[in-house]
Amino acid sequence: MYMKFNGSIKFSLFFVFIASFVFSQEDNTSFPDQSILNAPETLTWINSYGTFRLSEKWFWHGELHYRMRENDSRNFIGDVAQVYNRHGIQYIPNKSFKFTLGGVLRVDFGDQSGDAFEKIRLEPRIWHEYQWIMPYERFRIYHRIRIEHRWKKSFQKGSEYVFGNRWRYKFMMKIPLNKPKLQPGAFYFNPDVELIMQSGKSIVDNPIEDLRFYPGIGYIASPRVSYSANMMYTTGQSGIDGGIYRERWIFKFNVYINLDLRKFDDKIPETRFYD
Repeated sequence: MYMKFNGSIKFSLFFVFIASFVFSQEDNTSFPDQSILNAPETLTWINSYGTFRLSEKWFWHGELHYRMRENDSRNFIGDVAQVYNRHGIQYIPNKSFKFTLGGVLRVDFGDQSGDAFEKIRLEPRIWHEYQWIMPYERFRIYHRIRIEHRWKKSFQKGSEYVFGNRWRYKFMMKIPLNKPKLQPGAFYFNPDVELIMQSGKSIVDNPIEDLRFYPGIGYIASPRVSYSANMMYTTGQSGIDGGIYRERWIFKFNVYINLDLRKFDDKIPETRFYD
């Protein structure tokens, strides 16, 4: 076990080193005299994740996220912030690795009024991710690298799309609480940390987009359905100035659905490992 944990630490440090090297190449010409921490925001994200087995090793993965933000009268559930669609083709050769490639369409709803601003904006992305699973007798450890190529613009009318990249690393665990292993009927503890970096021509002194901490509790209802709830804290540099940092508290509720779409004669007993 020591060797496996040691490998996890080396893997994480290697990713941080590579990210630091990449972003050190950006033009860093101006810094504020001191950093500014904005007041925390509160949001709620309701997320669904569907994975549908097409063949022995190929899957279709689809996500729908409904996100709300605070307004002047209510925290967490004031106004609609985003509707998020993510889809991809997934290849799972074994229970220790999976690869996914697909597209995203995010719909953002603006919070500024006036003739100079659009009410909504679209943000398309291409994404690919690589996930390594380390199964132990009682729990699992996950490493995930996700790379997103996105086209983003502001809400101001007449603004043009700017291309950029996001570089994401996630470390996550699933630890059963009331069962000997991850199985139907098990509640589990879900520590989760993710670092999101960004690069592109518009990224000068703000490469750290988000650092997310979101421990949570999950429940495996059946081999096909599970749930989890998290309270996530995030911080990162704003898109305006690298010296301005934001804070967010986000309540997340997640539903995971795993289905086998093959003909009955082609199915095997287990449709999906628990992740």
